[in-house]
Amino acid sequence: KSDGKKTKKEGKDAKLNSEQLLLEEAKELPPVPLSRIWDLQKDNLPLIVIGCLGSLTSGTIQPIFALLYSSIIYTYFNPDDNALRAGINNYVGYFFLLGSCALLAALTRIAIFVGLGEQLTRKLRFLSFQSTLRQTMSFFDDPKNSVGRLTTRLASDATLVKGATGDSLGLMLEGFSSLVTALIIGYTASWRLALILTAIFPLLIAGSVFEFKRFTRQTKTANKSTERGGEILGDAVTAIRTVSAFNLQQDMVALFDDSLIQPLEEGKRRAMIQGIGAGFKQFVLMNAYALTFWSGSEFIKRGELDFKSMMRVFLGFTVASEGIGRITGSMPDNVKAQAAARSIFFLIDSSNEGTDVDPMDDENGTKLDAPISGNIEFRGVSFSYPSHPELKVLKDFSLQIENGQTVALVGESGSGKSTVIQLVQRFYDSSSGDILIDGRSIREFNVTWLRSNMGLVQQEPMLFNDSVQYNIGYGVKSTVKP
Repeated sequence: KSDGKKTKKEGKDAKLNSEQLLLEEAKELPPVPLSRIWDLQKDNLPLIVIGCLGSLTSGTIQPIFALLYSSIIYTYFNPDDNALRAGINNYVGYFFLLGSCALLAALTRIAIFVGLGEQLTRKLRFLSFQSTLRQTMSFFDDPKNSVGRLTTRLASDATLVKGATGDSLGLMLEGFSSLVTALIIGYTASWRLALILTAIFPLLIAGSVFEFKRFTRQTKTANKSTERGGEILGDAVTAIRTVSAFNLQQDMVALFDDSLIQPLEEGKRRAMIQGIGAGFKQFVLMNAYALTFWSGSEFIKRGELDFKSMMRVFLGFTVASEGIGRITGSMPDNVKAQAAARSIFFLIDSSNEGTDVDPMDDENGTKLDAPISGNIEFRGVSFSYPSHPELKVLKDFSLQIENGQTVALVGESGSGKSTVIQLVQRFYDSSSGDILIDGRSIREFNVTWLRSNMGLVQQEPMLFNDSVQYNIGYGVKSTVKP
């Protein structure tokens, strides 16, 4: 039960900090080209093309709406009632048609990209879990590969990767299409006024980039303090009997409260940065609107512009700024997607697939037709755990066990008793020397076949969350199903 509680605790802690940890850990991992993520989607290329077309079409809806809106306003200045009625009726039809196109375009973008994103998540979770089970025991000895971290890669990281190819991509394409279409409309109406307003765009982009970078930096800093709080919480729950026995509840609460101070301060800073960034962008927009009407009035006085064209530029600029917002708003999702991809593909690439210790490889290595007799021999075996290579657990160890013998390994804690069993199972390979079964090196045998010929009852058995029958017979693949 204690192992089960620890697993749940680590999983919750890791999920709490997963996105904060992600950017920090990704720096230490090799970059993943975007093409590798797209390779997982290559079977869906026709759907991706349709989704991109839907996104680009959806991006043109708002600029076209701005164009129609500026025109319908000008129609109301017509003093002829019949002409006014006819003009309005025409625009009503245009708006209905535009709404129908918006419905189809949005449906296409969301249905395809969200669906493909979920498919990608499923593939990555499958590959991650498969690669996790293919790792050597030394992989799990590394604290970075705790149960919580590995659970997070399956639960959160795989979901974040779809930000590079899922709906976030659709939103970026939509924003790009909206920006380009709005600029075309604005420059067509009045290139002079549009050029003046285009000079404002770098300020909007700078505000978004500043907000994003500062927010990312503050998130990384907040991670360390949040992680400390998770450790205190986990330790207190795991050792609740000890905490209760020594009346340490108040002390643990005080420690946990102290650990929350820094995250609180970092949260306030993030809120301030977000407020400054959002306020700055609104300030720039409002001043851009003021500049539009002031400059437009000057051009109108000189006869270089009419009211309808000025409104087209104004509304086009408004839509273009929204397009910039969609593009910059997708930046955090793309950064998280790249970081998550590094984590997942590093796990996949570090698996033992295709090696002689791949537990899912049923072909590599020797399988004996005759049953194993059970003669085991250690010849000058030396071994150190990969996590502590400086500590020799076994040094020039030799032992011979004949078929039918009952052998007990007796020694103090840390003397290598369990290590001997793990070496026979090829959970680890010895640094030097060799281990033989029936006169043949265990390195020659197929590792899956080798382990299937062994029976092991551990000192602290782990039970799967299933029936007693399943837990007794899960090693017999032909008779017991999970």
